[in-house]
Amino acid sequence: MSNLNSIAFFFRPSAIARWIYLSFIFYFTCLYVQRIAKAEKNSLQNDELDPLVITAKGGFATSLRASPWAINRLEGTEVLHSVRSLPESLSGLNSVMVQKTALGQSSPYIRGFTGYHNVLLVDGIRLNHSAMRSGPNQYWSTVEMLGTDRLEIVRGPNGIIHGADAIGGVVNIISEEPRFTDSETSHNGQIIGRLSSAESSWTAGVKGNLSTPDWFAELSHVERSFGDLEGGKEIGTQKNTGYDSRGSQFRLSRKLNEDTRFIIGFQNVFMDDVPRTHKTINSLTWEGLTPGSEIWRQLDQERNLFYGKFSWQDAGGLADAGLLTLTLHKHEQERNRMKGSSSGLPTGGDFQYFGLEDLGFSSRFETDDPWGGRLAYGAEWQRESLHSGGYKFNSLQVKSADLAQGPLAADAHYDRFALYLSDNFQLGDWSIEPGIRFSSIHADLERYYLKNNDSSTLQPTDKKNYKELIGSIRANKEITQGNFVFLGLSEGFRPPSLYDLTSTDETSAVERPNTSLDSENFIQAEIGYKGSADSWKWEASYYYTWITDMIVRSPIESGKSDVLKANANGFIHGLEIQVGHDWSSSWSSQFRISLMDSEVEQLLDNNATGSISIDGRNYDPIDRATTRLMPPQFHFVTRYAPPKSNWWGDISILAVGKADDLSLKDETDSSRIPPNGTPGYALVGISGGRQWGEGSSVFLAVENLGDVDYRVHGSGLNGGGRNFIFSFSRSF
Repeated sequence: MSNLNSIAFFFRPSAIARWIYLSFIFYFTCLYVQRIAKAEKNSLQNDELDPLVITAKGGFATSLRASPWAINRLEGTEVLHSVRSLPESLSGLNSVMVQKTALGQSSPYIRGFTGYHNVLLVDGIRLNHSAMRSGPNQYWSTVEMLGTDRLEIVRGPNGIIHGADAIGGVVNIISEEPRFTDSETSHNGQIIGRLSSAESSWTAGVKGNLSTPDWFAELSHVERSFGDLEGGKEIGTQKNTGYDSRGSQFRLSRKLNEDTRFIIGFQNVFMDDVPRTHKTINSLTWEGLTPGSEIWRQLDQERNLFYGKFSWQDAGGLADAGLLTLTLHKHEQERNRMKGSSSGLPTGGDFQYFGLEDLGFSSRFETDDPWGGRLAYGAEWQRESLHSGGYKFNSLQVKSADLAQGPLAADAHYDRFALYLSDNFQLGDWSIEPGIRFSSIHADLERYYLKNNDSSTLQPTDKKNYKELIGSIRANKEITQGNFVFLGLSEGFRPPSLYDLTSTDETSAVERPNTSLDSENFIQAEIGYKGSADSWKWEASYYYTWITDMIVRSPIESGKSDVLKANANGFIHGLEIQVGHDWSSSWSSQFRISLMDSEVEQLLDNNATGSISIDGRNYDPIDRATTRLMPPQFHFVTRYAPPKSNWWGDISILAVGKADDLSLKDETDSSRIPPNGTPGYALVGISGGRQWGEGSSVFLAVENLGDVDYRVHGSGLNGGGRNFIFSFSRSF
């Protein structure tokens, strides 16, 4: 794409694009006038209200507004009441599209990337592992929200701090701070409940705390049950979409002194028989979709996390502040499917599983540097052990043959080691943050298939080594008090994972192992402006990501689901705008606009005259959009919250454009993406809450007031129709 065409992307002649553009001009004209007239008026008050974030610096606090990163911060209390799972809480944020493969399998696209190109953290602990799938995956739904203080979303490559996979962004779920008493022992608890009509769902949870001057303990448990999802006014019930889940958490914290803490914790989540309906005969024919042929496909997954954290601050010396973390993360997954004939009769299927254990240790430190700044450095180590297997069964579910491996290598190990160094110092009026990271990755592939259609022959042991050195430099400058311009040039990388090297099964495709893949590399340039003036707040940024050797999956043959993995080059770029305005002490509004475009090399099946020959077939290289490119998105929310009142109300509008810029793989995914692309839609919702005293609150909402039939691009089911939500919490 030429530079002229790249610029022209932002002025496409569609109604929604024109409306968004005019809104942009209007609001930023108002912002400019307001800033010139009143930039200094409430600066002290704004500084006091500026929240702190910790994800961008790996656990060390920094100002949200002064950080040279594009960051969203969501309050845990509102998220807990309004959404049913972690991924849905991110819907509507800048450059975020939450795809839903199934009701229990949602995954965010952040700045064009999903799956293993985004990092998921819980209290700074990495949940990504080498068995994580490339596309939208189910793992983000295994994080429970009860006890969460806030979510922090850092958009863009943050590989210096968070290592491989931190390409699209980093999402960190941060628990409430331990509360220690001054003298006597105290205890309290909380119960929560949630009902949702479109999902026919209920949620029940309980949490209890025990505090002393030196100890804090917390235990929580949540049970969830979801029925078949009701679509819009024409779709109706979407059969075979319900599931059950449960999750438990425990934390024990010891205060050694005012600046030193020790925490041990445990998390367990189990998701039972989550259907992947779009591959089955129960999938929809909406807008020309092609139903799947499987009778059923269900997924169980269980995740266990054991961890210990030791932290301190104001100790002086080379480790003035520090954070040591030891983790053991276990993830088990089982997939059970029955295939079917063209007449809908069962023909036999398979059961496949994998189990992964991830033992990790990280050390992070901060100290004053010699030139008046703040230096951060650290080391990380992980050891992942994978095993998988399975068997085939006939139409009566009687076992017929063992599989030599499951969806991944039968046995494999994946080791990571990394060192990083970053600094933060003043250079004139600019705050500069340079950083560098070295990573070494070693994969031992002990037993895996030679080809995807060979269920008996295994390859001999193979070893793969990858080394990466990446850098980053970020800068920001306060141009008026509380108003910052920020710049960034950040590298990201991702070595081939065990999934890339040995996988034989994608959600909507069949693939084969490939041990010749190179590491992926990314460079993102970004410029942004954020701040406030009087009753206005804003943030705007433009980013451009250069893609080198990204592992891209292209259809092997037109009309078939088999895919070919290969390294490819391309780009993603986009514009993000977020503006908030307080109309009065009671009324406030916020809107977000996200625009995005991309291209990446793919291999087009052209067996007759193709210029590239692979495994006996010929292909032509072609530039097409990345898989499931996010369409234009506009999100508007207005809130009424009277001062000193105990209630509030919202009205929201989410408008999404048509998604018709498709990758080659998108075009073959006929059970999820209509032939002419996914139609655009607009959703209107209202919500509100009321608090009684200090211990009780209720939340009411009506989503999709118009009962619109719609589908988030690339999803395996349609979104819910008109949905009534009631939730409550009670402290005791």
